[in-house]
Amino acid sequence: MPRHTAIKLLLEGHTCSESILMAYAPDFDLAPETAARLAAGFAGGLTQGKTCGAVTAATMVIGLKYGPGLTRDPYKKDLCFAMTQEFFHRFRQRRQTTNCGKILTLQGIDPTDPRQMKQLRERKMICDEIVKEAATILDALLREET
Repeated sequence: MPRHTAIKLLLEGHTCSESILMAYAPDFDLAPETAARLAAGFAGGLTQGKTCGAVTAATMVIGLKYGPGLTRDPYKKDLCFAMTQEFFHRFRQRRQTTNCGKILTLQGIDPTDPRQMKQLRERKMICDEIVKEAATILDALLREET
């Protein structure tokens, strides 16, 4: 139930990237504290409105599951890349983009307006939907293992 855990963590005050990585951390023997620290700088589109934090954290989870690690196994590397590309494809199908700033703009939020961004952070507007979508896609990909 990582999807539900991710949403719960977001609503408790964690960022989108922290929520995704922390929700899946137990599956990879990763301590929640470590997951939160690793994901902290990825929130808000790398704090720059770039790639969405939920997307970058999902990419980290895909790496934990499919990445070759120190083995340098080309099959595992190709599989990890393919799963990452598939995640991005499915996310774009839902949101048109993986760019945090553009996602917000498409939802009528001006990412350059400090008041709107403060409301977004306080109420988790939109981000709860994004985290849910990212985790739903990720859950499906992890189950589809090739």
